[in-house]
Amino acid sequence: MAEQFDDVGGLYTMYVDGVEFPLKGDPEFDVGGEKRTVIRGKDGKMHGTSLEIVGSKISGTTTNTSELDLAALRSTKGATITLHCPNGKVVSFPNCVFTGDLNVSGAEGEVSFEFSGDVATEIMS
Repeated sequence: MAEQFDDVGGLYTMYVDGVEFPLKGDPEFDVGGEKRTVIRGKDGKMHGTSLEIVGSKISGTTTNTSELDLAALRSTKGATITLHCPNGKVVSFPNCVFTGDLNVSGAEGEVSFEFSGDVATEIMS
């Protein structure tokens, strides 16, 4: 019997507050959640861990079309970002703000973006 493999690469579709946001490249993201850091003593041995909750982050590039309002993009706050992945998962990034540097590349009309928000939710297919 042949193994079944998920489509883990391919087409991603992203929405900002329900409006499709065209992706030029593949997005990179972190769903956030618990992050542990090792605490070591003077003896070099692990004595335990510290725990913090980190927020979510999603970044990538879009195309600088005539319809893209760069000032509005930079001032985005309180948005819900929804990412549809090629493996069928949907990731919801709540309460996002634009946090990156808005860099525009003239050669191919690329605009970089980065949003940060509360811990994301993965909805499995």
